[in-house]
Amino acid sequence: MTHDYPPVTGGGLAIGVRELAGLLCARHNVQVLSSRLADHAADDRQRALSDSAGVRYSRATVLRAAHAIHRADVVIAHFTFSFRRLAILSLVLGPLLRKPTVCVIHTAPDHCDYNWLGQIPAWARHAVFALTRRALQECAAVVALGPAHSAAIIAVGFSVTHIAPLPVSPTAQYRDAFLHHAVTTNPMRIIGFAGELSPLKGADALPALLRALTPQYEFRIAGAGPFADALACCVAELSPTQRGRVVLAGPIAPSRMAGFYHDVDYLVVLSRTEASSRVTLEAMLAGVIVLASSTCGSIDLISDGTTGILIRPGDPASVGATLAALAADLGRAQAIRERAARFAAQLAVDSRSRWRGLLSQVLQP
Repeated sequence: MTHDYPPVTGGGLAIGVRELAGLLCARHNVQVLSSRLADHAADDRQRALSDSAGVRYSRATVLRAAHAIHRADVVIAHFTFSFRRLAILSLVLGPLLRKPTVCVIHTAPDHCDYNWLGQIPAWARHAVFALTRRALQECAAVVALGPAHSAAIIAVGFSVTHIAPLPVSPTAQYRDAFLHHAVTTNPMRIIGFAGELSPLKGADALPALLRALTPQYEFRIAGAGPFADALACCVAELSPTQRGRVVLAGPIAPSRMAGFYHDVDYLVVLSRTEASSRVTLEAMLAGVIVLASSTCGSIDLISDGTTGILIRPGDPASVGATLAALAADLGRAQAIRERAARFAAQLAVDSRSRWRGLLSQVLQP
């Protein structure tokens, strides 16, 4: 498997790759190659790249990647609409070497509005799309992470052959967090945000939400990114009472995220574009009520008022009204919590089944 982010802690994509590798290594020898060890939100340079399940991780130069693809029986390339080099190399070289190649698409097409493709002429962007579209036609499978995500990909002319979310395991730590939220009698006053602090993830909506909501609510904000300094300045400008209700936790290791969810009542997912939000599923498993913007990656997971709430992040007053309504109706809040946890747990079961079936199909002689 190949991807273009720090191999172990590089956000939801890398964590999803780890879980997929753990699922597949029971029947296959799995090697994960990454093009880099650090970015602005994650750094694996001082981390041992190993896995108790026996999956091998390493940083890939072009030559090392080409050698690994040549030796592989099947290539799984984790692609984003940033069009990064290792994913593109895998999508081109895998079919050229007659290796069954699976492309897993991790972002929606509008991700291009927030990366280097947004800075180039329209004709150049169309050329990049056309070349990628042609490469995907040679793949044995092209995988979207949900129905709405699939529709967004197809709308720009890419083919999709399978829909298979990446697995998110309902571990004992998440079950413990769920039980805590199910039985607690504490007021629902703590709002969490977890993710890259960037406009793409909607972090620039946080200052207005902090100003509007910290008179009543506390915030726990986990993550790093280009908007971190501006967010810290915003917090510093709040009144002393409001400032005391905000915790900027910085990056939190994946192994500690269950504890983060244990300590918050709500999770706000403010992304402007998303394919499948891992933190949404984690929060659901942990009994945290998710309030999310209406991206394709959220509407595949959240049925408004049933497994979570869809919000308008740019309208703090409406977000405040939603929070007040939930706090005033604990029975409704608990029903959302229970339905969301069941949905996320069933999706994990379905995901494993779909991935095993997909690999069996691709590996058939």
